[in-house]
Amino acid sequence: MTGLALQRLKAAGWTPGRKVDITPIEEAFAKAGMQIPDKLREFFEEFGFLTFSWGKKENMTDERHVIDPRMELQYLSKKQLEHCFEDYGIYGTAYPVGSAYRDNMDILYHDDGNFYLFMSPDPLIRCCNTAEGFLDGLLGGDGKDWEYIDD
Repeated sequence: MTGLALQRLKAAGWTPGRKVDITPIEEAFAKAGMQIPDKLREFFEEFGFLTFSWGKKENMTDERHVIDPRMELQYLSKKQLEHCFEDYGIYGTAYPVGSAYRDNMDILYHDDGNFYLFMSPDPLIRCCNTAEGFLDGLLGGDGKDWEYIDD
């Protein structure tokens, strides 16, 4: 992981070996009628409830990313999440992770094992199939392997 991504992780309160109680996340998923996949559960235990925020870009508000799916679970139904990537030829269920880029985009994890960024009607971005690769691109700007998928 890049130094910048590690710096931003630590500034948000992350430490190596971090493990948090994700009961509020589990309860939100259960209320939505969904179960958290094991890989995503591990991600939440290490990175859940972190908020990353840093300086303004020209004519923009602060950059902000949040690892907490509870807000998205309030406005995205289980049915929507089971079919939200079908227009892109990707079938299966997506699971909310949080929000990115000033809360303009949803961070989603998919049955295919990848993390995605999504803001309809823009292209879907397949980020990475590892937490480290995803966070490196999101926080460190090294999303060189990310793939833009048009519908």
